[in-house]
Amino acid sequence: MQILLYSDLHIEFAPFHPPEVKADLVVLAGDISLQRRGVLWANETFQIPVIYCAGNHEHYKGHIDRTVEKMKAAAAPHVYVMENESLIIGNVRFLVGTGWTDFSSTGDVVAASATCAREMNDFTMIRADVNYRRLRPADVIAKNQVTLDFLGRELSKPFEGRTFVVTHHCPIREVAGGEYDGHVSAAYYNQWHRLLEQADYWAFGHTHHSVDTVLGGCRLLSNQRGYPGEKCGFDPYKVIEIV
Repeated sequence: MQILLYSDLHIEFAPFHPPEVKADLVVLAGDISLQRRGVLWANETFQIPVIYCAGNHEHYKGHIDRTVEKMKAAAAPHVYVMENESLIIGNVRFLVGTGWTDFSSTGDVVAASATCAREMNDFTMIRADVNYRRLRPADVIAKNQVTLDFLGRELSKPFEGRTFVVTHHCPIREVAGGEYDGHVSAAYYNQWHRLLEQADYWAFGHTHHSVDTVLGGCRLLSNQRGYPGEKCGFDPYKVIEIV
């Protein structure tokens, strides 16, 4: 299986027209555009199956819960918008969830939560609850736990083929890059090393730092375009062959 991998295209700032690439499947690991616009773009851009994991920017000007519902409703039959869901295609099991962080990765949840709430746009641009209040760190921590439980449960199930995890947020610090310092970095990566050891592939985005490396027996992949003019190591022809 040949998988074309993109994330952090941010077509809300600049259009992106993929080159012709031979692939069987597209994986979009979040931050394609705001709300359902990335889904509409994927509907028209690709003729092959697409697995779409929402990023934090998909939720901007939207609701932490309702945005994914609207994305799913907008998806064409060949575009799979997935949140804490699994899908088997051929001999590959895909496990997909945004993977919000719990702010524990810098060692002080209270300090990191306060810093991120103050400095991250998520907490002014995303709404939550029935009254559409501003997003809070506690909301994100709850989302993190749901995905952590989902991945732990699914990865523990025997599967004879390959397991390919897709999150938007980075699963471990070691591949997050050095762009962020201090407690704000707790909004960018988790500490999911034990989950990593149970997967064959793990694709992610969010860090604006592209990687392709193997740690703990898992191939970690990100192919992020980033903002206009930003150098993220993006490759518009990035295809992963599942063997």
